[in-house]
Amino acid sequence: MNIKSKSIHAVTGADDGIRICIMRRVKPEYDFNIWLPELSPSDELLEDYNTGRIDWDGYVPRFTAEVLDNPTRTKYFEIVRDIAKKYPITLLCHEDTDEKCHRRLVIEKIATLEK
Repeated sequence: MNIKSKSIHAVTGADDGIRICIMRRVKPEYDFNIWLPELSPSDELLEDYNTGRIDWDGYVPRFTAEVLDNPTRTKYFEIVRDIAKKYPITLLCHEDTDEKCHRRLVIEKIATLEK
């Protein structure tokens, strides 16, 4: 599988492949091919993190419960995995790097799925 991670604000690259936005909200100027808000954190979780009510260590378990371990979201991880088996893809979100971004957590989850 070929899955990359990039900020939605970064320049679109020729090697991005299929650009999948996993943000809750998008703007018309964003450049992506597929939008999967089902793989994004809730508004409440985003607000808690962005306002500093929780830090990254508090964010991860909440995102895990809300999205990564949510059985109703499994099919979306599988969709991304299946696309990535055939084409290069780039997951997109707001953060500059994926060090403290749910993009990295989503990629890690997809890597654990049965092939």
